Amino acid sequence: MKRWFWVLDGLVVVAFAVIGREDHGFVSDFWDYLRVAAPFLVGLAATIAILRSWRNPLLLRTGLFLAVGTLVFGMLLRRFVWGNGTATTFVWVSAAFFVAGMVGWRLVALGIRTLLARRAPQTT
Repeated sequence: MKRWFWVLDGLVVVAFAVIGREDHGFVSDFWDYLRVAAPFLVGLAATIAILRSWRNPLLLRTGLFLAVGTLVFGMLLRRFVWGNGTATTFVWVSAAFFVAGMVGWRLVALGIRTLLARRAPQTT
């Protein structure tokens, strides 16, 4: 898990792009999804590197910090590099989705880990 946590966080970003485009009824192809996801994927990569989050990928605060960093970098890139909008509602919805997704899968993983630890035979 330590090496692959970023895949799950990346899937959160991709799911955000796909769900957002589909929810708004846009006709989309791969490149449209990528255009929406790209600034946030770059933001996620930058935040992973800055935080060195591979050290403790399952901590809930890691998920929270990655969500915030992805949001901030992604919105800045979206606005100033990609030249797309950053309406207030879009920022709030993005924040909620990233926090729910990036903290959420960690909660599930920690729950599974706890259940497995309880079921493991105790040796004395």
